[in-house]
Amino acid sequence: MDNEDLFRLLAGKKALRTELKDELGHLIKREVFSKSQIILTPGHVSNRVWFIEKGAAMAYVYRDDKKVPFWFWNEHDIVVDIHSFFKQMPSDAYIELLEPSILMSISYDHVQQMVNKFPECNGYIQGLMEDYSKKSQDRMVKLACSAEDHYLSLIKESPFVFRKASVESIASFLGISRKTLNRIRYKHLRD
Repeated sequence: MDNEDLFRLLAGKKALRTELKDELGHLIKREVFSKSQIILTPGHVSNRVWFIEKGAAMAYVYRDDKKVPFWFWNEHDIVVDIHSFFKQMPSDAYIELLEPSILMSISYDHVQQMVNKFPECNGYIQGLMEDYSKKSQDRMVKLACSAEDHYLSLIKESPFVFRKASVESIASFLGISRKTLNRIRYKHLRD
C-alpha cells in the first residue's frame, strides 16, 4: 500500500504538495504488529505517531487493578498520545493493538523536521489537535448520558469496537458492569 490514505487524512480537502509527500514518504516507517502488542506504556515518552493501515488499537489505564479503556482507534485513524508526543513527557497510558495490525509511523524528530521545512505542517497538526479535542469533548458529554444512550452512541459511531474489543473493555469504556452491558445488549437485540 502507498501512503495516500494517510496523506488524504492529513490534508483534508486540500492536497499535499508533491515535495511534502515525497519527504514524508521517506520518513514514514511501516511495521507489522501482533494482536495484544503494546506500543506505549506509562512512564515512557511517546516518540512516534502512528497511522493504522490495518488493525485497531485501544488506549487504557489501570484503576484498582482493572483495565479502563478511554480511547479506541480503527483503520485509517491516527494513533497518538497527544500530551506525551507533543510535549515529550512520559505517558500515563497504555496503547495496545486489538488485533494483528499494520501501522505506519513517524518519529517526533521527523515531525519537527517536517514542520521546519514545510510550515504548512503546522496547519495539519492543528487540525489533528482540533479533531482530538472535539472527540474528547464528545466523550465527556457521553459520560453524562445514560449507559444505554452511551452504548447506542458507541454502536452508531464506532461499530468496529464491538467486533474488535473484549466485552470487559467495552463495559469498562462505558463505565458499566459486564452484566449491565449484557442486559442493554439483550434489550436492543429484541427491539
